[in-house]
Amino acid sequence: MPRRLASLAAVLCGLTLAPSAFAAKPKIAFRLEYAPPTPAEGCPDAEELALLLAGEFGYLVVRTDVSPVVRIEVHRVGRGFEAELWAPEPVEGAEPWHGRTDPQGTCRELAYDVAALVEARLGARAWGNEAPPPHLAAPPTIEVQSPELHPFTFRPPESLALLMPRPTAMVTDAASPGEQSSVQVTAAIGPAITPYGLPSLAVGGSGLMSFRWKPFALAVDVRGVVTPVRGIGPRDIPARTSLWTASILPCARTRFVDLCASVAVGRAAFHFEAPDPILMSDGFTVGFGGRVAGNWQFHPTYSLVMYGDAVADVRSVVFTTVDPTTGATVRDWRAPVVRLGLGVMFAATLSE
Repeated sequence: MPRRLASLAAVLCGLTLAPSAFAAKPKIAFRLEYAPPTPAEGCPDAEELALLLAGEFGYLVVRTDVSPVVRIEVHRVGRGFEAELWAPEPVEGAEPWHGRTDPQGTCRELAYDVAALVEARLGARAWGNEAPPPHLAAPPTIEVQSPELHPFTFRPPESLALLMPRPTAMVTDAASPGEQSSVQVTAAIGPAITPYGLPSLAVGGSGLMSFRWKPFALAVDVRGVVTPVRGIGPRDIPARTSLWTASILPCARTRFVDLCASVAVGRAAFHFEAPDPILMSDGFTVGFGGRVAGNWQFHPTYSLVMYGDAVADVRSVVFTTVDPTTGATVRDWRAPVVRLGLGVMFAATLSE
């Protein structure tokens, strides 16, 4: 990398400080036909690749007014990239050379290898003498000089201006995914049901905020459900039950499934149409359990999360009333030990 950046700096210094010296140096030129993969996935464009080639050759070797052609096609190979090249031989009349590079982990690192390979095949070391091959020689540069001396300010082409501030980005892209430790923040919301654990089926919704690293994640989930049908216990007391819970979920991540432990606290409430002689309603719950969540990433930013969880309550909800006919205390309903939940959430990545 330092050698390539130094050679690119030499090109820029030569263009600005010594144009006449550049004109005296024997040079070749060729047209560039470049086909990156679709999608490009971090690959440089044709202008950037031309500048990388200039860094290897020591001058701007890619032109549009010459006949020789160098064609480069980049292909996906597993999780990496490789390039297929066609280039003219230094010997005039010989069949064009065709070859492939070794696979690289990132497309930008592959571009450096491609530039070095083209220079090795067509650079001055391949000519065998001081003059370039006639069929590859660059056309002469015509310079028009003013008879008067004026201050000269070089304004680089737009492609050079865009490339010059990017060395830091190139180094970052070349880092392997394992070296990146940034956290991914995701928010999700969607419907939820509690099929077991309340007097009857409860429906509602949940919201989740998660902080995701490559091997694990930490999430906070808030859920609220209510039983749409009235009726509690064998006496079918006309009341609805609602439950609000908050959970902390440490998770182990796989490609498609998250396996999570759960620590949950909640509060159950009972809603009557008219006052009723409630003796005691202990609605506070604490529980531990687990969750299995499947992730479908249908867009780089958005995904669909489908989950199921089970929570074993340490403190069960107890619903006790007084029988109006006998005056006796009646335990109408006690929550089962385990409460089950199901849900679907639409998730969006907020930052990476």
